[in-house]
Amino acid sequence: MLRYLLGLIMILFVTACGTTLDNGNKKHGDANDDVQNVMEGYVANIEDNSVLVVENRLDPTISEFHPDQHEQAGSAISFSLDDIEDSMVDSLIRGEKIQVTHGAVAESYPGQSSAVAIKRLVDEEHDMIISYDETINLVTLEQFIQKAENNEEAIMRVVNFTPEGGTVFNNFIFDNGEYIVKEDATQDDFVEAETIREVTCQKLEYYLTDDQHIMFELTSCDKEGETLAIASLPFADIMVPKDTYHRIEVIVGDEVVLDTTDESEKEEIITKIRGGTPHSVMTMTMMAPEGEIVLYGKQATIHFDYQEAGNVIRYNTFIEAGLTID
Repeated sequence: MLRYLLGLIMILFVTACGTTLDNGNKKHGDANDDVQNVMEGYVANIEDNSVLVVENRLDPTISEFHPDQHEQAGSAISFSLDDIEDSMVDSLIRGEKIQVTHGAVAESYPGQSSAVAIKRLVDEEHDMIISYDETINLVTLEQFIQKAENNEEAIMRVVNFTPEGGTVFNNFIFDNGEYIVKEDATQDDFVEAETIREVTCQKLEYYLTDDQHIMFELTSCDKEGETLAIASLPFADIMVPKDTYHRIEVIVGDEVVLDTTDESEKEEIITKIRGGTPHSVMTMTMMAPEGEIVLYGKQATIHFDYQEAGNVIRYNTFIEAGLTID
């Protein structure tokens, strides 16, 4: 009898260990099921109730993932989003870096699992990051603006580090002629933000400020008093954003007067533009440009209106650059 009772107790004990309660969902399995797993990676695809996360960042313009991309993508898991807040689900964009806490993974490629929590991670290679003393990856803004001006779908993530040390993530989306902003301040410990808020705007504008910054802002918005600031950036930094420029072309009328890959010639032109004296073209009468200067970069192609007097115009800013093009 005693042996029977001990056996029954052991069965009940094993059964209890194999059942855990996680976020309101009961799970059955072995004793390792109560250990939450964590994956860090990049959003590759978003569906109605799932997100595909891959180890290596794929081209965010490609919306459909194929299993034959496994060598390029690395590890990949498709997470169901039943337990994730709707505001987080709606704010996810392709290409952004996140951390997913999840349960057990079904063996397949991609794997299958359920997300318990999602946290955004700073991506120092692809995010435009704004802190109190510097801004990096300005070319990300350049790419976004150029696509929007060509009426192409565009996405961009901007990370703002607040003076107190908080982190705010802003996802910018251009689609069908509108700018949609998803602001995630839920990871900022210095503010009380329970959900991710959304703002829709109609126009993107830029202008030179009194302190020689270029202000980029969205206007005609449905919130924020009709204006939403993207960033205020030193004019020298954004006029020629940091990139690898392999070629510069100068065109006057229909004639190419300079087409160079020479490092010293490229450096001289870029240095003079960055070091020029800026003026707002909205406060002065300008003659029509005589040509253009094109900087061909690894990540973006930069266009300036050009005057043979050696000046250039970009982002509603006239720059006395003192260029001499032979």
